[in-house]
Amino acid sequence: MSTIGIGALRGTAALVFALLLMPTPLLAAESVADFYHGKNISFVIGYPPGSGYDVYARALARHLGNHIPGKPTIVPENMPGAGSLKAANYVYNIAPKDGSAIGAINRSLITAPLLEAVPEKKDKLKFDPQKFNWIGSTDSAIAIAICRSDSGLKTFDQFFKKQVIETASSPTSDSVVYPTVFNNMLGTKIKIVSGHQGSGGNFLALERGEAQCYIGTTYSSVESLKPDWLKPDNGFMNVVVQIGSEKDKRLPNVPLIMEYANPGQQKALDLLLATQASGRPYMVPPGVPVDRVTALRKAFDATMKDPKFVSDAKKTGISVDPMTGTEVAALIKRIYATDKDTVKRLQKAMPK
Repeated sequence: MSTIGIGALRGTAALVFALLLMPTPLLAAESVADFYHGKNISFVIGYPPGSGYDVYARALARHLGNHIPGKPTIVPENMPGAGSLKAANYVYNIAPKDGSAIGAINRSLITAPLLEAVPEKKDKLKFDPQKFNWIGSTDSAIAIAICRSDSGLKTFDQFFKKQVIETASSPTSDSVVYPTVFNNMLGTKIKIVSGHQGSGGNFLALERGEAQCYIGTTYSSVESLKPDWLKPDNGFMNVVVQIGSEKDKRLPNVPLIMEYANPGQQKALDLLLATQASGRPYMVPPGVPVDRVTALRKAFDATMKDPKFVSDAKKTGISVDPMTGTEVAALIKRIYATDKDTVKRLQKAMPK
């Protein structure tokens, strides 16, 4: 019988140990599948039930798990507060950093740490958008300003001539940030009545006559929650301006906010509105293992092409114009490379 020397045994053991540590694609896939098998993923939505962000997130939640290795169950959980700031802080600091929690937050929070100049408010932003692991975005979002027809407000030009009463949500929401910037930078006369919960609350305020306009909602939110309002003969609502860097083709006759700004103001508004390309962003906390982030990104991309999801989106009344997680991360990197003068110009116009 032949014998094996101690040196040979040690060499074989070292080789086996090295092979076990090697992150081969097969082992990585098995590891992700094993982790997610039989598990729930919390889908933390920063807005109340029935809001635009909620409708989009729940549509994604119904299909995303089918494309994640191990096929976990996605469980939507609403965590409204401060324009989804509560949810952003939770996902960044408290949620498990293992890939079992996904966040859905307002796109404008992506730029909040960059643009906030007030120390007391900045201290409340307990997250760094550049360190989130971005999974993707289901839709680009062209914001609009809508007004009740019986208010007599048919054009945005009227916003410069008389006071306009606008319904709004929390201080960090688009419905507060956008009109504040327009007042301070462009000279509009918008009175902001805040405190309504999400798109649903603001739409209800319009219906009750508590306000004349709603500024900063999106075409997709109106399309999913109040589709009759977008019909040419609806008789209830006028779309008076598009709040974006480029026009939405569905509203060819509605002017763009850039038409009311000079070149310097346009550059600042471009920064303010840059996150609209990632209109419905989703992310997981920093520290999630790379293989799980990769798996979640691949699952998101596959869901966007899934005929069942596409069909569900149509039935729900939501539009789909996705960005990959890599594209969202690249967009954020470009935003945070903006020159200081433009940042300061916009900071001066932001809510204080």
